[in-house]
Amino acid sequence: MLSVCIHAAAPERATRFNRLARLDIVYEQLSPVADYKVVLLERNCDVLPPRRLQSYPRWSSSLWDLVARAAAIALPEEPPAMEVVPAFEPGGKRCAYIREMTAILEHSANDTRNTLGIAHIKQAGRHRGLYLASFEEHTVRPCRTEPFEFAPTFFRSTELLLHACLQRLGSAAEMPPRPGLCAPPPVVVDGVPYVQIHELVEPARTGFRTWLQWFSESAVEYPGAPFGIAPEAMYVKFLSSAI
Repeated sequence: MLSVCIHAAAPERATRFNRLARLDIVYEQLSPVADYKVVLLERNCDVLPPRRLQSYPRWSSSLWDLVARAAAIALPEEPPAMEVVPAFEPGGKRCAYIREMTAILEHSANDTRNTLGIAHIKQAGRHRGLYLASFEEHTVRPCRTEPFEFAPTFFRSTELLLHACLQRLGSAAEMPPRPGLCAPPPVVVDGVPYVQIHELVEPARTGFRTWLQWFSESAVEYPGAPFGIAPEAMYVKFLSSAI
């Protein structure tokens, strides 16, 4: 299960006492194109019914893309829940705002938790409703956004995180197109299809290389492939099982 815990604090001060919301993203079907159940729990708000994010291509984009889509689906109080950025009422100079917020993305299984990413969002100077966000992710280079505006009448931390993720993904106010499944054309060696690892997009490239090391498998040298090649069947197994 993936969980995004949102805190009204800097990353080093995030505790259960300053948690504002939690977004749970649970696998319903683990496969290269996966289905998820999404549940949003917000402080001082009623629990909304679970929503479903279907047919999402795993390991094909930043995890913050998945978080943005899960948030967009979870935020509306009434169905239909869609991958659309919900509209908000502008608050103007008297907008609702927060000075600092942190979102911690974790994977939990078998009583263990691993942090996969951190988003740190801060007010830009003294301007209410103007923010800067920095993102970290375990297989992707850190990213810092340009200043962006989110100045609603009513503040929801999950909604601010959604808008910060959009900035991270290079889309100002709309959900970007869904990523395609990372499946480059294979090369055939002795009748066996292989994947050229350098052709994989991140995070699939780093994730697959790490996964191969975990299973003590080595990439095969191949001309023009700086990271080598690996059997396509092994890559499909990675997409179907690696978390």
